[in-house]
Amino acid sequence: MEPHAVPSSTPSAPTLSPAFLTVEEAAAILRIGRTAAYLLARRWEDTAGAEGLPVLRFGRLLRVPVRELERLAAGPIDVTAEVPAPPVYEEPHARASEPERTRRTTSARPRRKTDLTQTSLFPDPA
Repeated sequence: MEPHAVPSSTPSAPTLSPAFLTVEEAAAILRIGRTAAYLLARRWEDTAGAEGLPVLRFGRLLRVPVRELERLAAGPIDVTAEVPAPPVYEEPHARASEPERTRRTTSARPRRKTDLTQTSLFPDPA
């Protein structure tokens, strides 16, 4: 009985480009801001598709069809190369190299020196 031979390199799965993008991913491809993209998506919905950024609504989610973006761009869009990776957030306690911040006990402005002796409004009759 011969041992099962494992190929030295496993064939990688073909990269499938998504059919839909988030509004933020489409904004990155179009090089516009997130707010502008959402305003254009709203215009698309308000004008029944006459103008704006083409979107489909799935419940509360908005998705931009890649084919519609390609139609607007008059050519193919390489979605896998242009969609930015989502940001990675670290927990504050996970950063060991950063020194622990302490609370400031003094104010930024020095206090005025006040004279502790006060003059009386009503002097003692002597």
